[in-house]
Amino acid sequence: MTKIASIDIGSNTVRLLILESDGNQKFKTLASRREITRLGEGMDTYGKLMESRMSDTFSALSRFQQDCVDHGNPPLFAVATSAVREASNGQEFVRQALEKTGIEIEIISWEEEARLTLEGVFWKIPHENRRILTLDIGGGSTEFILSEGKNIAGCCSSSLGVVRLTEKFISQHPVDDTEYKNLTTHLKNELLTIQKKLSLFMPQVFIGTAGTVTTLAALKENIYPYDPDKIHGAILSRQEIHALNQDLKRKSLNERLALKPLEQGREDLIIAGAALVLETMQTFQCDPLLVSEYSLREGIILKALGSTAS
Repeated sequence: MTKIASIDIGSNTVRLLILESDGNQKFKTLASRREITRLGEGMDTYGKLMESRMSDTFSALSRFQQDCVDHGNPPLFAVATSAVREASNGQEFVRQALEKTGIEIEIISWEEEARLTLEGVFWKIPHENRRILTLDIGGGSTEFILSEGKNIAGCCSSSLGVVRLTEKFISQHPVDDTEYKNLTTHLKNELLTIQKKLSLFMPQVFIGTAGTVTTLAALKENIYPYDPDKIHGAILSRQEIHALNQDLKRKSLNERLALKPLEQGREDLIIAGAALVLETMQTFQCDPLLVSEYSLREGIILKALGSTAS
């Protein structure tokens, strides 16, 4: 039996996964953790990572490192995405992370991020040679991946991350109608440009991954505590997401936090995230949304093991 671990350092959330493999594509999850540190906060304003957010992320990484030690210190593969990739002090973050936590971090390109995400998604959702649009919503960026079977037909990275969108457009809770209209107008314009780049074919299946879509699935089914097995494979119609978002928009931050399936740290971001999903469904004419619990963390491990998604 082989143990292996991965860490995905995103602009909003840091995620750890420790798996045990029997060498025959059978895996047992030993640990799966995530912490919201909002590492990418203020990136559009300052162009660099804030010291307080770096410190929170180092603390999370130290706890993850201890998790690895508790499970026999398996090989660990850690990657950083949008926030660290774009920050003027990204390399300094990587240096300090190694110094403070002992974790060596690779800053990956958005193309590699998209490829590994798709690898993780198709590990648990058979592609069946269908034409698929996969949406990976992050805090700093969002990737749109058009694929036919396992073959990537087109890929586009955008600055439509939920932290960025929220900082730019949403300052009031309950949400101000004018602010929300400005947000959706921006999304429509950006998505039209993305759709033109990914116009080789219309998708038959729409898959979403990461915190926004898993949170929407948890809210729809009132899943608490969080249960990956119940979240994965959930199907949400555009109408259902619209109804959820309308309800969330009317609530204050504290009223949203009273909803147990809504993880603390997402109460302000969920509006921009839901709006992005809704506008993507409209632009690409894809409905419903299929939720994947598996993405980059799993893709990192599959790459490390030299595996391919089936």
